[in-house]
Amino acid sequence: MALRARQVRSRDFEEFDLIVAMDRANVSDLVRWPGSQPNKVRLAMSFATTAGAVEVPDPYYGDMSDFESVADMLEAACAGILRELSAKEA
Repeated sequence: MALRARQVRSRDFEEFDLIVAMDRANVSDLVRWPGSQPNKVRLAMSFATTAGAVEVPDPYYGDMSDFESVADMLEAACAGILRELSAKEA
């Protein structure tokens, strides 16, 4: 699978039910985006209720352990997203 990051587009708010942000600055930017639907924007860590973190830190200037920590955080967030979406479909 070959995936590439891209900038958010206004139509993303129409095409997607959920826009996941890593930190509050991302949320702030997204809710001010032209065509934004703020009710669709959520912090990733809001899905990981036992993680104890509100935001996902940027590990770029850290070492491998920082990247591993962020990976663990995102795995917990993704599991929470799947739980919530599965509950909505049931």
